[in-house]
Amino acid sequence: MNDISRSRRGRTLKLYLVDGSPSGVITAELGISSVRAAVASRTALPDLIRREEASRTGIYLLVGPDPDLPGRQLVYVGEGDQVKTRLAAHDGDESKEFFTRAVLVVSKDENLTKAHGRYLESRIIAAIRNAGRAKLVNGTEPPFKGLPEPEIADMERVLDEVEILLPVLGFDVLRPAGQEAGDQSALGGTPAKVHSVEADKSTGPQLGNSPLESGEGPTFIASIKKARAKAVERAGEFVVFAGSTAYRDFQESLSYPLRSLRQALQESGALTPDADPDLLRFTQDVSFGSPSAASSMIGGYSDSGPRTWKLEKTGQSYGDWRKRRISEGGGA
Repeated sequence: MNDISRSRRGRTLKLYLVDGSPSGVITAELGISSVRAAVASRTALPDLIRREEASRTGIYLLVGPDPDLPGRQLVYVGEGDQVKTRLAAHDGDESKEFFTRAVLVVSKDENLTKAHGRYLESRIIAAIRNAGRAKLVNGTEPPFKGLPEPEIADMERVLDEVEILLPVLGFDVLRPAGQEAGDQSALGGTPAKVHSVEADKSTGPQLGNSPLESGEGPTFIASIKKARAKAVERAGEFVVFAGSTAYRDFQESLSYPLRSLRQALQESGALTPDADPDLLRFTQDVSFGSPSAASSMIGGYSDSGPRTWKLEKTGQSYGDWRKRRISEGGGA
């Protein structure tokens, strides 16, 4: 059976509200699963630390809002023989004041060792950095390969479960732009969302054939003066492809969150100077919450995405295409 079939298969999720409240400690596991996650707000952290799961070897994530960029999260990843010891230490650490929620992941059969924890920590840190959805506050990214091949295979299966559990619990920090949670490539060794595109000086930047283009849904294009962009709707997001261009300067109508995102994309290298001095070029696929956010970023001003984005094959506007889909019951 292929990977796509596995990723589309239904899964059973078991959630348990420990004190009957959604604001308290919550445990989660996937059907017949080898791991269990436990999540709590910072105020409920003492309750989480007292849980039996926190006495086991495992990995954990501390997550909170990034004060420098609205909508982005800060995240710290760690591991420990007894996770509760690490969580208690972080709670009193001034450098960890940012986090508002914590999630730990342990083995239900207590088979995780220190080496397993270090391997999982390393892989998750690399996946978060690749996904680009959150800013890592870890000082280092420790590579770790000190496991025999059969145990690495076991840990990769654990990572498959972790990748599905975390978004359900509100920690969507592992998934690259436009990929479904649980896609086999999301935690792969090769960055899945970075696509370098060479510029052709005679015709402008060439929009590369992103892997997303072979997925479900049509491709859309936007032309705003000299800026050209290509995108697809995927995994509940509007994903602009690497190779697309956006205006370097922006107008007052561009919202503050988009200005902040623009700055963050430039600082991370996701937006770099184009051969045309008026433009910037996307060096990787970037996801947006709506077509309007994407076209506003490209044009540098507040824009109506449903009018600007057109079906690549027919020229129909995104807005009209969307109305037709709804009237026909969601068909592509």
